[in-house]
Amino acid sequence: MSERAFDVVVVGSCMTDLVSQAPRLPKAGETIHGHKFFIGFGGKGANQCIQAARLGVKTAMICKVGKDFFGDNYIQNFKENDVHTDFVWQTSDAATGAASITVNDAGENAIVIVAGANMLLGEEELQQALPAIRKAKVLVCQLEISSQTSFQALQMAHDNK
Repeated sequence: MSERAFDVVVVGSCMTDLVSQAPRLPKAGETIHGHKFFIGFGGKGANQCIQAARLGVKTAMICKVGKDFFGDNYIQNFKENDVHTDFVWQTSDAATGAASITVNDAGENAIVIVAGANMLLGEEELQQALPAIRKAKVLVCQLEISSQTSFQALQMAHDNK
């Protein structure tokens, strides 16, 4: 377990974005042809953590991803962006969170998210990450994980000043 002090610790979500671009959004039951597809790293929590790291501050992510291809890629992405990953857990009980996003040429979108492993982050993991929470200068949470987990993390930070 890490006893390092971090400038920013994020307790939050990791979502793999599966993005299709098409001339228009499909109607219910309709299949249309798109013109571009890409896979990206999303999730408000992970995005906040990556951006803080890119600004040069010491960051750690507290999250849960699936024990799958997307989860492995997520952990590698964190490492490549200098985000501390001791508190990134993988689970076989759910897939890494994913968002299916369709964007039309006007920039409008339709999104379906499956939170997956994000919703399995809980008190047990927060307790294991307590040293990082205790020493963090800033703790960041969002509402893409269990609100109870976010509240517990904020309470732990408050209790440890």
